[in-house]
Amino acid sequence: MTATKQNAKARTPEDPARRDPGPGRVDDGLRQFGLAVVVGLLLMAPMLGIGGQAVYKTWRVQHDARRAAYELSQAHERLIAAAAGPKVSVDDAVHGREIFSSACAACHGPDGKGMTGLGKNLLESDFVASKDDDQLREFLIVGRPDAKPVAMPPKGGRDDLTDNDLRHVVTYLRGLQDARRMPELPAMVVNKAPSEEQKAAALAAAGGDAELAGYIASGDKLFHSTCVACHGKAGVGMQGNGKALVKNDFVKSLDDDGLLAFIKQGRGPTDPKNTTGIQMPPKGGNPALSDDDILDIISYLRTLQGERSNTNGTK
Repeated sequence: MTATKQNAKARTPEDPARRDPGPGRVDDGLRQFGLAVVVGLLLMAPMLGIGGQAVYKTWRVQHDARRAAYELSQAHERLIAAAAGPKVSVDDAVHGREIFSSACAACHGPDGKGMTGLGKNLLESDFVASKDDDQLREFLIVGRPDAKPVAMPPKGGRDDLTDNDLRHVVTYLRGLQDARRMPELPAMVVNKAPSEEQKAAALAAAGGDAELAGYIASGDKLFHSTCVACHGKAGVGMQGNGKALVKNDFVKSLDDDGLLAFIKQGRGPTDPKNTTGIQMPPKGGNPALSDDDILDIISYLRTLQGERSNTNGTK
């Protein structure tokens, strides 16, 4: 090889890939990479913000729900731990107790401690303790028709109850929940006085027999103060609760003595003959009922079957 060719080859530039890029070129590359990262983050920021906000919102809802559930679970405990409120009015409590015994006791028990398979214990109810008087009254007006295991009908099935009646029920519940507030009440008397409308209907159903009409009218009054919450007004039944008693084959199948024994005993939810799985408490949950009271109710039930009762001959 000649000296000229060797000198030419020596002057040939090196491959750029083999060259040392130098500090300037490295800095440019880093700046471009950093810029690309920043641009990418800016583009992703709205998506990350929306996603983060959604995650936080879900967490917050769950956190608030857990907190609310915990606060509710402590409502009765806080009530008992706090200083007692003022004594409730004797007259209001007596009136509230009378209504409670007719509209609420069948499911919640005569003492408000609940009935297995029916109503909850109201004495230790966090729900009751968590509501103020107006909120509790509004709840009683609406009821809880989809409650399990049995529905709670509006006004306990007593559509005749006024706002004032319900306020007295709330007053009575306050005394039940906090015995420190409950004054001494007189013994409860079952009110058997039927209305004039009930008397007239009973006389027509009895075919003019005044004595039988008296039993039927009394039974009408007692039925609509003890049995109505489960079996509905005029015995038409209550969806998700008690069966209809109008033209009821079971009622027709028993004589008065048989029905008396059945009502006094009731029927548990596990009884093979129980087709609803809902408990019927003894005496409809009203232990104050006497045999004569129940026989009056049977007289009324007979009118729902389209027949006259012979109860007046067994009393």
